[in-house]
Amino acid sequence: MDGHSGIENNEVNRAGSGNFQLVLSYLKESGGRGYFVIHATSGTFYSAGLQPLQFLQQIGFSHFGGECKFHHDRCFYRYFAEIEYDDIGFESSRQTMYIHSAFEKFAKEGISKLYELQRQQNSILGEIRASSGDLPLFGALLKIKPDPSAVPVWVDAVKFKRLQDLEGQRIRMNKEIENLGEFLPLVYADGDLLQSAVIKSLRLMGLKAELTQPGFTADILAETNDGLRKFGFEVTGTTEAIKKDSKKLTQLLEFERIKEHNEKTILIANTFKNLPTAKRQDKENFTRQVVEFLSRFPILLMTGWDLYRVVEDVLEGIKSADSFVERFYNETGIFIFNK
Repeated sequence: MDGHSGIENNEVNRAGSGNFQLVLSYLKESGGRGYFVIHATSGTFYSAGLQPLQFLQQIGFSHFGGECKFHHDRCFYRYFAEIEYDDIGFESSRQTMYIHSAFEKFAKEGISKLYELQRQQNSILGEIRASSGDLPLFGALLKIKPDPSAVPVWVDAVKFKRLQDLEGQRIRMNKEIENLGEFLPLVYADGDLLQSAVIKSLRLMGLKAELTQPGFTADILAETNDGLRKFGFEVTGTTEAIKKDSKKLTQLLEFERIKEHNEKTILIANTFKNLPTAKRQDKENFTRQVVEFLSRFPILLMTGWDLYRVVEDVLEGIKSADSFVERFYNETGIFIFNK
């Protein structure tokens, strides 16, 4: 069982977050058994610390030595569930829906969170010259068995039109809920999750935005569709304010030094990320020393909470995305959100 060889191996779902891209496939083997298999990969390499591909092996994925149709030669796979069919040849539709839901939650959020936690753990243990071993997360292979009491799949063909319409509305609502929920890391996260939420926010405002290669002095590069306005974003999450000893200040100034296309440098800092937003109102997000130090440079300072409220205004149609892009490009110092 190599996660790839069989009569058919078809992609049935795809998602990802942060450094990781995942595919859920349906694999039917020659013996008639069917499986859901997760195929994972990453194109990211860090100069130091836990690598994403190394992490996949630590949590129980196996490297496929051949050519994967989804990830070529960089595929790490894991059997997720075995499918059993009833006498007519149908599987349990309810449990199959659960598999898709679980996969999407793991791919869109869970794996990035786990990776960041493991990197933090390694950093803490490294201070006392200790290390952690593998983290096998997966238990016994989940088996999807036919449920005699469940509605069989073939019933879909005779559902009332009203029922079909309501089910369609539910699917669209769930997708919208999931889509809007992907902005929430702006107010509580750091690392990959926060970067992904920032990119999603910038794209909502009509910017082309992409993660840079690890080691570059900015986390995200973005530009308007006409290419006339370009941005370099440094992104961080912290439990306190941004102080003068923050490494992010060095990165901001380094980007200012090397930039070649008059990019606007912006720091997005999810300060006091563990506090409810109501308790952050009287907090100093960027110390006076930081503001004075950076005042000589055309740099904009924003909090994750500020960007979250900007997104809300754009989604609600209160203000246009272009108006905020204009402010991002022209303003310096601390960004002031005006409701």
